[in-house]
Amino acid sequence: MLDRRLLRQALDELVRLKSCMHDPSRVLGRLYASALEEWADRLDVDPPKLSKLVIIKEAISTHRHH
Repeated sequence: MLDRRLLRQALDELVRLKSCMHDPSRVLGRLYASALEEWADRLDVDPPKLSKLVIIKEAISTHRHH
């Protein structure tokens, strides 16, 4: 069973990291990829699936601010 609180925490952190990548650098890309892998492992979710959730969460957050 997926821990929703932990998932929310992961998505918030990953969206923040991803938003810092507007000026992408190799270091930020690696940091995001590492965090994504770590959260996916902790949540027992496939990294591509978690990445899709991050994209959705990011789109929702962006939409709310406009």
